[in-house]
Amino acid sequence: MDLLETEDEADEGLSLRISYTSDTHSYIYPTDYTGPGKKAMGYMLTASSFTPGSLRIDGGDSLQGSPLVRHEMKKGLRPFLTAQAFNAACLDVYVPGNHDFDFGYDTLCDFLTSLNAHIVCANLVDRREALGVKRHVIMERDGVRLFITGAVTDYVNVWDGARLDGLEVQDALDSLEKEYEESLVMDVDFRICVYHGGFSDGDSKGPYIENRAGDIARLGFDVLLTGHQHQLIEPHFMHGTLVLQAGSKAATYAEVELEKGRKPEAWILKPAADVRLSPAMEALKKADTRQAGIEAELGEVLGHVDGVLEDRSRLYSYLHGSTLADYINDIQMAVTGADVSAASLFNEPTSLGPDVRLADVLKAYPFSNSLVLVEIEARQLKKAMERSASFAEMNQEGLVVESQSFSPMKDERYNFDFYRGLSYSYDLSKEPGSRVVRMRFKDIDLLAEPGYKLRMVLNSYRASGTGGYDIYREVPVLQSFSTDIQDVLIESFEQAVPVKVPSPTDFEVIL
Repeated sequence: MDLLETEDEADEGLSLRISYTSDTHSYIYPTDYTGPGKKAMGYMLTASSFTPGSLRIDGGDSLQGSPLVRHEMKKGLRPFLTAQAFNAACLDVYVPGNHDFDFGYDTLCDFLTSLNAHIVCANLVDRREALGVKRHVIMERDGVRLFITGAVTDYVNVWDGARLDGLEVQDALDSLEKEYEESLVMDVDFRICVYHGGFSDGDSKGPYIENRAGDIARLGFDVLLTGHQHQLIEPHFMHGTLVLQAGSKAATYAEVELEKGRKPEAWILKPAADVRLSPAMEALKKADTRQAGIEAELGEVLGHVDGVLEDRSRLYSYLHGSTLADYINDIQMAVTGADVSAASLFNEPTSLGPDVRLADVLKAYPFSNSLVLVEIEARQLKKAMERSASFAEMNQEGLVVESQSFSPMKDERYNFDFYRGLSYSYDLSKEPGSRVVRMRFKDIDLLAEPGYKLRMVLNSYRASGTGGYDIYREVPVLQSFSTDIQDVLIESFEQAVPVKVPSPTDFEVIL
C-alpha cells in the first residue's frame, strides 16, 4: 500500500451484493399451479440465480397464498417447505409480513424458529419472547459493515388484531426513526431498512397507516427495500434513499450493490426458466414429498356446475354482473344469515364450470379470508357502494373504461365489490359519489330511508375498511366467523348434486 494512501481511500472498492425477495407466499417450485409446464418463478429457481456469496434478505409474507402452504396448514405439516428453502438458500435476514400473522402466534413461532436467518422487526414486541425477534442486526461481509433493521406495516392491527395474542405491532415509522437515530453512533458503512409495506395511495386513515415507505425514505437510510404491494418498483432515489420493490411469488428479485465510497446501485431481475438449481435446492427438491401430492390434489375434480359461473372480465362484470360473484355472495349469506352481501373478485378473471377442480377454486378465490357480519345503515351502505360504482368511467371517446383510481400503485381491481340481496343501479353519467340511483331491499327504497338497518356480510379484508371503504370501520360487528371462504366454496362443490348457476342480481349500469 502506498504510505500516503488514507484509510478511506484504501477501503474504496470493497463491495458486497444483497439479494432481496419479498412476498413469496410460499411459491417455492417453478409453478403458479394454474397450468402445466415449468415457469420462470419460485424460490428454488430464484435463489439459485442469486449472486454467489451475496447477503440474502426476504421481506415477508410466506405463510399464505400458494396451494403448497394451504396444504401444509390443513395437514399440519412442519417444518414449512418455505423455511427449508430459505435455509437452503442461506437466508441471512427475514422480516415478517402481515400475512405471516394470519394463523396466530403458535404457527408464526413454528415458522420463525425453524429459520436459520436473523428475524428482524423493529416494531414487533413479542411478549412471550419465543420468536427471537431483533430490532436490528449488524452484519459485515467482504469488508462492508451493515446496519439492518426492518418493520411490518402496522396495519396488521386492523387485519389481524384478534390473532395478535402475545404480540404487539407498534407504529412502523416511529420505530424505524428510533432505529435510524440509534444507528448514527454505530460504525457502519450502510444503513439498510426492510419494510413490509409500500407507498401510500392516500387511502389510509385512522391510528394505523398501511403504506408508509414515502415517509420512511425521509429518515435517512441508504437503502429502503419495500414489499406488500406486489409491485415491481425499479430502483430510484427518494429523498436521498435508494428505494425499490421486487414483486411477488419469487418471480423476480432485486440485487443491490454496496461499494464503499459510492452510492448504492440496484437492479430488478428475473430468473431464467432454465436456471440450474443450486446443489442445496436440488437436494431439497429430491427430499420433498409434498409437491407431487399437491399437484394431484389440484387436478382432481371436486364437483360440477349445471352451466358456468362466469367472470368474463372485470369491466364486463362491472357492466353486466357476474354469476360467480352472485354465487360467492349466496354462499356468504347462507353461512351467516345476512340480509345482504358484498363480495369482490380478483385481478385475473376466472370462470368456474361445468367441471370444477381444486386448482380452479383456488385461482378464482386465492385468499383465505374469513367472514364478518355487521350492522349497517342504508346511508353507510350507499357510501360503500359509491366506491364500487367509481370503478369505471367514460373516456373522451364515450367508451366505458376502468378508472385509474383503482390502480394507483398496483392493480386493485379486487377492491370493486358486487352486491347481493339488493336491487341497485349505477348511473355512469353522474360524478363519482353520486352514481347509486337505485337501491332497494325487498320492497324498501333504501335511498328514501337512509337510516334503515341491514345485516351485511363482508370478507375480513373488506371489513377492515381497506381499499377506500373506510365507512366499514364505523359499523358495529355482530359476529366474526372463523370459517375460511375457500373451504366453504370447496365444500359447496363437493356435494353430490351439481351447483346451480344463480339467477342474476337485479342490477344495471345506466350509460
